[in-house]
Amino acid sequence: MRPINVRLDELKDKLVDPKLLSNKGLGNEVGFYVFDYEPEQELVVREAIPDIKKYIERENSEAKIQVFDLYDIVLEFFEQKGYMEKNFKMEDKKGSEFLFDKMKKAMRIATERDWIVQYITEHLDEEAMIFITGVGKAFPLIRSHTVLNNLQTVVEKKPLILFYPGKYEDGSLKLFSRFLDDHYYRAFKLVEN
Repeated sequence: MRPINVRLDELKDKLVDPKLLSNKGLGNEVGFYVFDYEPEQELVVREAIPDIKKYIERENSEAKIQVFDLYDIVLEFFEQKGYMEKNFKMEDKKGSEFLFDKMKKAMRIATERDWIVQYITEHLDEEAMIFITGVGKAFPLIRSHTVLNNLQTVVEKKPLILFYPGKYEDGSLKLFSRFLDDHYYRAFKLVEN
């Protein structure tokens, strides 16, 4: 891949394009995009996101950006329910795999009442471009293709950008460039490697 700073600068330029901001020119496709990057660059990208947000809002006073960190959403769910300490104890007794299965069931992941999707729906500013972050931090609990599939009917007016620590090629998401996340053919790659 090209240097991350070069790719982040290119990303900023693309994100201020009025055509992209208005979600036009895609035919009938959803305005979902993936910015993939080497997992080793996670901290660089994480630190760049607030700057990208400020840049876009400075370049276009009408542009709004809303950031949803999947990991923070997961933490908020378990803190609200008072499950954090219970989860630690369960993991000690029964192991990580058992805990992840119980956590997914509690959050109703990939069901009609998926808590991640409900959270985003309830907090969504329909006039804002959406940044989805925290993909690597929320793994293996949350899978990117599941979130994208379930948000297609929720995020319709403005683009959604998934910041993805891995590779997105030929419709396949490969988290950390190692784990095949599943196919998601409806997203567009924003910046070439």
